[in-house]
Amino acid sequence: MSAQDWKAYELIVTRANPEELGPKVESPKDLVKYFSGVANNDLQESLFVISFNGRNDVIGITRAVQGTATGTSVAIGELMRPALLTGAVAVALVHNHPSGDHQPSDEDIRLTKEIVSAGRILDITILDHLVVSHTGFTSIRSMKPSMWSVEQDWEGDNV
Repeated sequence: MSAQDWKAYELIVTRANPEELGPKVESPKDLVKYFSGVANNDLQESLFVISFNGRNDVIGITRAVQGTATGTSVAIGELMRPALLTGAVAVALVHNHPSGDHQPSDEDIRLTKEIVSAGRILDITILDHLVVSHTGFTSIRSMKPSMWSVEQDWEGDNV
């Protein structure tokens, strides 16, 4: 068998219904309303990647990580995979805090820095990272806009 004939697997991505795109998202509040059920009902943290086309139409929603009642373990590659597979030009992250406290943890902030950096490398815009709970939501982009507007060095300091 030649290298040309060998395949470990083949991946084909097709749009389920090409005539129907998801809703257009123009603000964090637009996105939060789709996750109120997760925020109100889930007993475990879940992190979703929402993929968008160039007009901010939702083209995919993927539960990338499901954790425990107190946290998740996240790999950046797992978060970027849905965007790459759907041909997204932008993504937003949404995750819930079952405790009801929608303030981002230090780990949430660290993850956001890493995903924004990864997005720059892959030329995929990271629109926001929202933390939702039954008591409300927090936009990390609104809370820490410098992560989006200033290049970071390897230690995360502004350069």
